[in-house]
Amino acid sequence: MEYAEHIAAVEREAAAIVAALAATPLDTQVPSCPEWTVADLARHVGSFTVWTHVLCEGTGRPKPPFPDTPEGNALVGWVEELTGHLVSELRATPPDTTVWTWVTSDKSARFVARRAAHELAVHRFDAQLARGAPEPIDATLAIDGIDEIFLMRNDGEEAKPHLGSGETLHLHTAEGFERFIRLTPEGLVVSEEHAKADLALRGTASDVELVLFQRPPLGPVERLGDETVLDVWCREFTFA
Repeated sequence: MEYAEHIAAVEREAAAIVAALAATPLDTQVPSCPEWTVADLARHVGSFTVWTHVLCEGTGRPKPPFPDTPEGNALVGWVEELTGHLVSELRATPPDTTVWTWVTSDKSARFVARRAAHELAVHRFDAQLARGAPEPIDATLAIDGIDEIFLMRNDGEEAKPHLGSGETLHLHTAEGFERFIRLTPEGLVVSEEHAKADLALRGTASDVELVLFQRPPLGPVERLGDETVLDVWCREFTFA
């Protein structure tokens, strides 16, 4: 995906989060994040927008205000304001601008736009799930999100130890996307080959991504092989 596409996804997913928050009692439990209420989810999304100030530090632009976290229904407007600032700063920042990031290979605004698009897409799903009306993640965005996992897990500056011992996982989406993953003590080894794995997951890109992010899929995801490989995956990669 291109930089502009990631920014468009950030804007779209942020608006959908705000709509879901506004339509759901804030004390509702979030099924996909059982320790959180909708208010907790709103606070998490708002705090994520600290990336806005990271972008400003890269460009030298003045930082927009970051209001203190409010209570009650004011959380919805707070999230709307902060995500709006994030979209505005992404649009004002050239993609190759050097900024702080926590991966070693990409210190650019491009990484921020991509990370924000996927963070907000998954949490938009969480917010809609709490409301009882979840929608799938856009297929192109979901495919990009699956590939981003490998970058985050293998290239983090302070990555936790890898927990795989050679297990293999094959992803095959209805849109024709395939990845063969070997979970090793040195990290995730990823290729595009079509090969037999210990476990194969087959479904739409949205549903496969949701399973990898430990979220309930909206449609069937075929699981062929040893399902304990998913337990290894969840220890290797957990998203909150």
